[in-house]
Amino acid sequence: MSATARPPEGGAQLPRGVERSEEGSAVSAPGHAMSQGLSWLRFRVGGQIHALEAAPVRQVVLAPRLIALPSPERQPHCAGLMAWQGRPLLVLDLGTCLLRRSSLAGGDARFLVWTQAQQAGVLAVDGVEGLLRLSPATLTRHWAPARPGLPAPWNAIQGLLHAGEGAGDRPSASLPASADPIAVFDVAALWQACWAEAERSR
Repeated sequence: MSATARPPEGGAQLPRGVERSEEGSAVSAPGHAMSQGLSWLRFRVGGQIHALEAAPVRQVVLAPRLIALPSPERQPHCAGLMAWQGRPLLVLDLGTCLLRRSSLAGGDARFLVWTQAQQAGVLAVDGVEGLLRLSPATLTRHWAPARPGLPAPWNAIQGLLHAGEGAGDRPSASLPASADPIAVFDVAALWQACWAEAERSR
């Protein structure tokens, strides 16, 4: 894949002759507001609920205008480019990356704009389930580190939040006691793993 679609360090370059589009409707606050306390953004891919640390997530966007990549660059993992704050960001389809089925197929996809250090990008997911906020004490009781040696992209999992977390703290987005464990991903590691998979599939 050419440099027009490489993981952006401050934004990918637009292909020649393509105009920037406007963002879709924003449905969440910037990541700085979400980062107070121990917070994760829960999202859905297939029938599973996963989570990302909330702080790097700057915006959740509904139905943005996507800029198609040139024909030689198109592949299932890369949904296109999305304009955000005046720069184009590459959109990776997390459903394709994790489950080999597109998050865009259901028509209810959400687009998670994230930035961390000099990196930035967009992950398309099936849906967003809201924030989960936990106290340090609750986190200690219900957190388990990820097992080493998981294959990519699952090696981007930082740990698991087990069933029943939040019951004592009454967080704003508590989980039912019967909930399955939630895999918590490192967003930059997940992005890089999905990008590497996209490169291998060319």
